Amino acid sequence: MDEKIIEIVWTKKASDTFYSIINYLKEEWTEKEVQNFIRETNSLILKLSQHPEIGRPSQKRKNTRIYILNKHTTLTYHFGSRKNKITILLFWNQKRNPKDFIY
Repeated sequence: MDEKIIEIVWTKKASDTFYSIINYLKEEWTEKEVQNFIRETNSLILKLSQHPEIGRPSQKRKNTRIYILNKHTTLTYHFGSRKNKITILLFWNQKRNPKDFIY
């Protein structure tokens, strides 16, 4: 795919779950881990803008993909190949109950 994605949109749930992880890291870990998480996220978003199909396809929803950001967190996003748009849906702490994984 030679085209670049022209737009990356975050849902409210994506923003809420991103900042929830940031707050957890601030409370339980050090600033180093917070900065690493932010850097990993920014790096992934850049990769997605160039290669939107790098995440594994979701078995639950069409045009939805899941990417393992690190051993603790996955990122769920929507990408329809006909549109130049990625919608970030959710950041998920993999230690949470999978039954609660709703996107």
